[in-house]
Amino acid sequence: MVNSSCEDHSVLVSWTPSPVAEMYHVVAVAADGHVHTCNTSSSNCSVSELHCDQQYTVSVTASHENCSSKASQNTTVHTGPCQPSELSVILHCTNQSAMLTWTPSDNAVQYYGCAQTGNGDMLCCHGTNPTCTINNLDCGTVYNFSVQASDGTCNSSFSVPEQRGAAPCPPEAVEVKLLPMQMEIQVMQFNWTAVSCGDTEYLLALTGSLLGDSQALFEITSYWTNRTNFEIPLPCGSSYNATVQSRNTGGTSSKSVPLSGTTAPCPPSGAVYSGNSSFATVSWNTSVFATRYTVFDNSVTPKRRLCSVPGLSCSLSNISSNNLVITASNTAGESEQTNVTTVVAQGRRRRDLQMDAPLLDVTQPSATVVSIEWSEVEAASYYSLLIYKQDNSNTQEQYTVYGESIILTDLSTNTAYCFSVLAVFSVASGPESERVCVQTG
Repeated sequence: MVNSSCEDHSVLVSWTPSPVAEMYHVVAVAADGHVHTCNTSSSNCSVSELHCDQQYTVSVTASHENCSSKASQNTTVHTGPCQPSELSVILHCTNQSAMLTWTPSDNAVQYYGCAQTGNGDMLCCHGTNPTCTINNLDCGTVYNFSVQASDGTCNSSFSVPEQRGAAPCPPEAVEVKLLPMQMEIQVMQFNWTAVSCGDTEYLLALTGSLLGDSQALFEITSYWTNRTNFEIPLPCGSSYNATVQSRNTGGTSSKSVPLSGTTAPCPPSGAVYSGNSSFATVSWNTSVFATRYTVFDNSVTPKRRLCSVPGLSCSLSNISSNNLVITASNTAGESEQTNVTTVVAQGRRRRDLQMDAPLLDVTQPSATVVSIEWSEVEAASYYSLLIYKQDNSNTQEQYTVYGESIILTDLSTNTAYCFSVLAVFSVASGPESERVCVQTG
């Protein structure tokens, strides 16, 4: 007779004694070839350390002095299932649950997955498939996760535990409030909703670049804090991605959904005023991330807005002040103002030469269409339009125009162009006008 023990994979073998026998020899042979033996003078013997999930053939031989009997009739026994392996634990912070998966055990018909705390409290799930979900975990608590298999008669030992904490979720609804630009620095106040989990701290992280330069990268983090807001200053013309993480004794969350944006642009450079009090043009260089430029008359309080355009120039008329300033802006705010410092006054040349520089008025009806008009120059036979790409002023195109206007429709996208016009007479050419620049869409 063979009785198996589920706990330690051992069997107790017993038999009817054989007359005159002094010693008995028990042999248990597994299907995988492993052999286990036991010697005793009594009528029972325990064979231990059998392999899990194996069928064993057991027989007994009696002996007296130098003689041995034939082996008894074989008896078979099946040991309990092996413990499951390759346990994987996926924690879900939204409902504080854990999904357990593992490699199934042969001949197992039921599984039990458990999560045990340090003080012995245990939560379990069970099922016939090699996966189950444990619900109602306590956020912030560390658990030892393990799984056990059953063949309906015996249970395996629990698998090697995997220690994981029920960490909080990352914050939702991360928002930013942008303060006005000061000294070309913009302070950003980030706010987020508190996580429903005890004793939680937060970490704000920013990555980005300066002035759109892929070589000028930055990474900034706050310190861990229990507040739900944090202020970080960035220079003008910066782009950023902001994320927030949570942590407590259960672990650290993943990062929140990135919040992307830019700071307000830097003031535009190279602002030039050309013309006279009757008709003038202000042009400037592009400012990274700017979507609009505004020119003000700074001689009055409050300063008076003269023009606001998305391009790189605007035309003015009846200007009584040379104290002009310009700002750049986008959805993040407005840059600090900078002076239109270069003033070029266009006056009459000698009347007998009749060679004046035209004054340009450039408009942009659409992304790649530019309309150019200019003031008439007395006695001019025709005009030469010069087109420069702003990034390479040594390269130019030239058009001959009869009349005082032209519409250009074949410009490249996302390119800065500058235009100037000069009058051509029968015996000479007049001076070139001041350049007016635009940025195509």
